Amino acid sequence: MRRRNSGKGSEGPLTKESLAVAIEALSWMAYEGIGERTALFRSGAQLGVHAANDLRQAHKLVMETARYQNRLEKLISDLVAQSGNQRIPHGVTSFLMIITYLRYIEDKPERDIEQNVRWARQILGWKELLPYEKAIALIASGTLTYSPRELGEDERIALQTCNPLWFVQRAIRIFGRAFALKILNRNLTQLPVYIRLNTLKASARRAEEISKLVQSVKVAQLQNVLKIDRARSVLTRSDFFQSGEIVLQDLASIVAGLVSSPERGSFVLDLCAAPGNKTSHLAAIMDNEGEICSIDISEKRLSHWMREMNRTGATIAYPIRADARDIPTMKEADVVLVDPPCSNTGVFARNPDLKWRVTSQSVDEFRTRQYSILKAAAEHVRSNGTIVYCTCSVLPEENEFLIEDFLRGHHDFRLVAQLPFLGSPGLRGMDLCQRFYPHLHGCNGYFIAKMQRTG
Repeated sequence: MRRRNSGKGSEGPLTKESLAVAIEALSWMAYEGIGERTALFRSGAQLGVHAANDLRQAHKLVMETARYQNRLEKLISDLVAQSGNQRIPHGVTSFLMIITYLRYIEDKPERDIEQNVRWARQILGWKELLPYEKAIALIASGTLTYSPRELGEDERIALQTCNPLWFVQRAIRIFGRAFALKILNRNLTQLPVYIRLNTLKASARRAEEISKLVQSVKVAQLQNVLKIDRARSVLTRSDFFQSGEIVLQDLASIVAGLVSSPERGSFVLDLCAAPGNKTSHLAAIMDNEGEICSIDISEKRLSHWMREMNRTGATIAYPIRADARDIPTMKEADVVLVDPPCSNTGVFARNPDLKWRVTSQSVDEFRTRQYSILKAAAEHVRSNGTIVYCTCSVLPEENEFLIEDFLRGHHDFRLVAQLPFLGSPGLRGMDLCQRFYPHLHGCNGYFIAKMQRTG
């Protein structure tokens, strides 16, 4: 396989500490199936690594290794089999994945890999690595390769675009080969970061100052929204973020809040609300006049939601811990925002570890839950009130198909136009819905439907 420099390297030189955290985090992800952030926090605390630069390097290394996971596994699979060990320790597997990424994706020189190996012997123990020294030497030599000609068409695309086979097959079936390849290839690179000025804390004049300081560009058609290519970790440590003047929020998610367009003084029901970016946006749109009831099933996520409301000054929102499929009795809402758990197939570029945790079967499970939540939401909408349903999935099973089913069983609801409309029209003739695609719109893959109750 021809090597290339992806331009996605860690900030500054890799350190022994960052390598140790990355090995441990990837091991936890493989062992427990947890997300990369949870694994990094756990690993940093476990190893006593707290330096910001070490953690940033580890984070980037974990993210990019996960992005190319199936291709890396293919490259080292034969070497691992030749080791003669039936069960390879998670730490060793993680290290082999990391150095294969650094050598074959980042195009790091052999001397850098040799330094990583010396560190790994200290981190994991030389006895742990001893059975795999031959494999390590072959990886460092830069001579590993695989032949796509030996694979079927779908398998070849899955390895070249680094996506799960089931997702490749479903994307081609839904969108056609040419469009699907654009979606799949876009998952190989990071997406821009978007900033929403929090008007509860900052003025339009302040937005100009922030725009200059963070070297951003304004997003056309949207006020107080900026796009930058700067690292997220840098922004979260900034005074702008700490003071609540800015919110890091994806473009499509911002549009969903604007489409909801609650008026001042209205009552909004916010389902599956944590971590709270949309909630604080709704409060800002309402100028903190009215009431927002935010429901989420997770106590941990609601704790994060509380911190976000305090940071952003959203005083009209209050939380209820409950299952959104079984909403407590309350007055009818003017607007219900439904953002249910989904397959996250639209955020594979931003969070590549998700690619390997979602299965074809889980999509069906998500759809069943999504429909139950949407059905429960419909019972709490006043006459002429609206439901805004959104997911960060590109699959029609969780979007157009589900909305079709809902409208067939709820004749007192109809699709209505959305403003702003920055995406592409929905599939299956649902032109009033909008879709966002990473390769077309530079943001998460997303779907938004707005429905009004007519009865």
